[in-house]
Amino acid sequence: MTQDAIGARPPTRVVIVGAGFGGLACARKLRKADGFDVTVIDRNPYQVFSPLLYQVATGGLPEDDIAYPVRAAIPGVRFRRGEVVAISTAAHTLRLDDGTVLPWDQLVLAMGSTGTTFGIPGVAENALQMKTVQEARAIRHRLLQTYEDVELGHAPREALQVVVVGGGPTGVELSGAIAELQRAMHREFPSLADYATVTLVEAGPRLLPTFGEKSSARALRDLEKLGVDVRVSSSVERMYPSTVRLAGNIVLSAGTIIWAAGVAAPPQWAGLGTADRANRLEVSDTLRLADDVWVIGDLAHRAEPGERPLPMVGSVALQMGKYVARSLVEQRAGGSPKPFAYRDKGQMATIGRRRAVVELSGGLRLAGLPAWMAWLGLHLFYLTGGRQRVSVVADWVWNYLVWGVGPRRTVID
Repeated sequence: MTQDAIGARPPTRVVIVGAGFGGLACARKLRKADGFDVTVIDRNPYQVFSPLLYQVATGGLPEDDIAYPVRAAIPGVRFRRGEVVAISTAAHTLRLDDGTVLPWDQLVLAMGSTGTTFGIPGVAENALQMKTVQEARAIRHRLLQTYEDVELGHAPREALQVVVVGGGPTGVELSGAIAELQRAMHREFPSLADYATVTLVEAGPRLLPTFGEKSSARALRDLEKLGVDVRVSSSVERMYPSTVRLAGNIVLSAGTIIWAAGVAAPPQWAGLGTADRANRLEVSDTLRLADDVWVIGDLAHRAEPGERPLPMVGSVALQMGKYVARSLVEQRAGGSPKPFAYRDKGQMATIGRRRAVVELSGGLRLAGLPAWMAWLGLHLFYLTGGRQRVSVVADWVWNYLVWGVGPRRTVID
């Protein structure tokens, strides 16, 4: 098909649901291509850089540093703020919560994920989660306000005990950051220093189960040096407002309970196709649910026969978003997309200042300060917005030199 013939055709209406890593990656590539009318839909007018949410939750960064306006991120692309409540693949329409019905020729579903409680009693009612800016803000408020409440006698000293459930990267990073925050708070509340604790609970036999055993062991040592009480092979059976009951009838006292044990896709979209236990929609090797419906990021279950599905991480979503954009361009030109192939570039987790573990795809492993520097560089590279990068660097340098005075001491909301 010639370029003249392509130009004479009406533009392909592409609707992208979700302004996370995958959705914005797809929109950015499509806005540079001819023949597409692109609309991005999200409930929030900003993109959250979720890998740094834990730093907002522990006062290391202000929330403005990790949130970037969607419209500024994709200039020239139409953005519609709203919640998608219904999708009709037969009619090629979707409906928003305000009743608006939008037609589409090609639909890209990139709704991301939510926290999952695995059906454990008491988790939803008593644990804080950290998937949104609002949830990170709630954790920060609890951590800071508890010191004030205990000093004034409005809460018992046991309220300063924190339990984090989940030994993956989120739980490890959060536990290390809370331990460092508590050390800083001890300067202002020295009489309470002996009562603030952090306990990290992991159901499996080791931390960071997707990492190698050496990295897991290093993370354990680093957390213990920070004073974190790590409990592996300890599954949660039930939660109460101020206690966590583990298998074996072990009870942990906790003023703050944070659930970082797992994520799942939004359950309301599982009926669009065949879904796994995490509500992820099974897609073809070209990430299609149907000829004109594409699924990317945490919502997509993509796996080769006999292999585990791709992990629910930002790098997968980014590569999927770019792939779908290229595939749509190829399809409009009359071609057929090649199967999606994920390039695993490695993984990393930070454990407080100057501590991290990094595993690269070539087999290179880093730990300690070099790993921490690599972690800083990568996150700055992917952070959207020049102002955000400058602000984050300034905060990180300040926190590195003088931890304890900075974003965490903003007004307690």
